[in-house]
Amino acid sequence: MMITIRYINIALEVFGGLLSLIFILCLSLTGQRKEKLERMYIRVLITNTAVLFCDAAAWLFKGRMDLLGFYAVRIANFCVFSFGYILLAVFTDYLVCFIASRGFGISKFPARLMWGLSFTAIVLVIISQFNHMYYLIDDNNIYHRQNLFWLSQTFGIFCMLIDGSLLFRYRRRLSRAELMAVGAYIAMPIIAMFLQIYIYGIAVLYLATTISALCIYISIQVEQSHKFACEALELERSRTLLMLSQIQPHFLYNSLSVIKGLCQTEPLLAEQAIDHFSDFLRGNLNSLSNGDVIPFEQELSHARHFLAIEQMRFGNRIKVCYNIPVTNFFIPSLTLQPIVENAVCHGILKRKEGGTVTIATSETDSAFTITVMDDGIGFDILNPPTDNRVHIGISNVRTRLAAQSNGSLEIKSLPHHGTTVTITIPKESVL
Repeated sequence: MMITIRYINIALEVFGGLLSLIFILCLSLTGQRKEKLERMYIRVLITNTAVLFCDAAAWLFKGRMDLLGFYAVRIANFCVFSFGYILLAVFTDYLVCFIASRGFGISKFPARLMWGLSFTAIVLVIISQFNHMYYLIDDNNIYHRQNLFWLSQTFGIFCMLIDGSLLFRYRRRLSRAELMAVGAYIAMPIIAMFLQIYIYGIAVLYLATTISALCIYISIQVEQSHKFACEALELERSRTLLMLSQIQPHFLYNSLSVIKGLCQTEPLLAEQAIDHFSDFLRGNLNSLSNGDVIPFEQELSHARHFLAIEQMRFGNRIKVCYNIPVTNFFIPSLTLQPIVENAVCHGILKRKEGGTVTIATSETDSAFTITVMDDGIGFDILNPPTDNRVHIGISNVRTRLAAQSNGSLEIKSLPHHGTTVTITIPKESVL
């Protein structure tokens, strides 16, 4: 019977350890930068995995009389107790960070207190190696509980009750699912500790912590799914707003007025203007339905149509220079054209004599770069213009670059010396 229980315990704890490792891998291999709360939860899982494998080793080598068995049983049991107390401390770190992330101003004192209690408990485990107050390993290499074993469990129960009081105090801003997930990690181990005081044989404590960790893992995945859905909705909203902002009534009226005038004086040029105008509108409308990145040449074509229309309106006041040796990459739609529009409308057209807009691309070993430079009026970076539409347009472009291409946008400008906007898109995001 005892042999059967032994192998059941080994199987359960190895299974629990492997399950924790799977959680760690799932959280670590997303390729995204980890938030502090997620990093702390990974620490909880790592510690829990160490406890489970150590306890499995203690059961596996129990009773073996060779040198490996002798040291394995002693080291494994010591690590089970010690890592168990460390698990309490790292979970409290996670709990404090979790509560703080929900908008509460919580002190770090509970976490510091828990680390102090955990180190005190580990010191008592060290003392127990000499006076055997918690457990004894006999001449047959068999683990036996001793009279003060209950104290080791009471220590853990007291620590978990501190966590429970924290959760109860700050419960009002937590959702029901969050309360249930975190509460399970506190309640289930407490119940398991009480059972282990009176029942010896079946290792229920660390299996309970693994099941509790699963509850938190599910909660994290649900929260991340909700977060990704919100980010996707916000991205779609910003893309729609940007598209709508590009179809401005005054631009439409002015373009149509230019076409009307050309129809009377230069019909062939009017035909070209109509082509540019229709292609420009098509590019804006296509961007509304296209949520993915597009070839750079397609976005460049959209900017060319806009510039052609503006050149027909303003003549020699707008000069354009292209230096495009690299085109074999992808960018989010409506990325280049809004930057070019800002360069024209808020840069060179603010000067009576106008100016030049330069569009250039380049390539390095790690990224593609797009540069839009104008020799317009420029502005002070520390005191940017108060045109809200410009700010919203740039902000939307920057947001979509980061979300869809892991790209960045940098602006350099000096009053009376023009503005340079540099878009950088890492190659790893477009290959």
